[in-house]
Amino acid sequence: MDFKNILIVGIGLIGGSILHALKERSFSGRIYGIDTNKSAVSSAYELGLILNKDTNLPKELDDLCVIISVPVLSVEDALSQIDQIINKEDVIYTDTLSVKSSILEILKTLDSRVLKQFVLSHPIAGSEQSGFFASSPNLFEDKLSIICPHDNNAEKDILRIEEFWKYLGSYTKKISASEHDDLFAKTSHMPHVISYSLMNSLYKDLGDNTFFYSGGSLEDYTRIASSDPIMWKDIMVSNHEPILSSLKAFKKSLDDLSNLIEKNDSDGLVDFFSEVKNARDKSILKKED
Repeated sequence: MDFKNILIVGIGLIGGSILHALKERSFSGRIYGIDTNKSAVSSAYELGLILNKDTNLPKELDDLCVIISVPVLSVEDALSQIDQIINKEDVIYTDTLSVKSSILEILKTLDSRVLKQFVLSHPIAGSEQSGFFASSPNLFEDKLSIICPHDNNAEKDILRIEEFWKYLGSYTKKISASEHDDLFAKTSHMPHVISYSLMNSLYKDLGDNTFFYSGGSLEDYTRIASSDPIMWKDIMVSNHEPILSSLKAFKKSLDDLSNLIEKNDSDGLVDFFSEVKNARDKSILKKED
């Protein structure tokens, strides 16, 4: 992984984990980081993860990789902020965000050079914890990182971003931005909607006793309802159409199950549960293969 300079914009869970992973691997280039949270920047500096202790960066950073790791709706502001402090000629941009089409639309309204040099990516790694102090050097180990090339990208830039994630321990797969957003609306965004909604319903009914009689499965299922509210607000807003479409399919399945319960249809319930169990078991095995 041959970048001379790396700039992380957003030193939270993902951005901070990138910094830790680069240090763990003794990256030979220079690393910088900026964030609206000044304590995150100073903490990263004190730990020797970045060279800057504030937002004052060297004006000319050649062969630079800029990694945008901020909430989705803050991408344009982040790009505007760094526009004043970097040389746009010798830079490749990427991101870590779980929505792609809306970012691509933003890029199309900006400098065409930025669009060309921005390779969309998304490491499938994270936690319900947020912030710099939740970051880990091993967050990307053996995890999938999605690359979403677009028509303006150069193949050599795509390859360099792929190598970046592999350097941090990931394996990669390339899909389009629209395919990415439709897929993750189903596999990531909708589960968060359901977890938040379930926790909201239970807490309104049971209050602080919500987990008092839980055997552990409820804690596991609602774990992601402890995720960062700002990040997930941005995801729901920017990917709302695929999410709503996915929720319609979920509601249909929930209605089917409700009807079986209402009818006391024992055979139907066994068939429903068996079909779902077999589907899940088969899908898990396919993933492990």
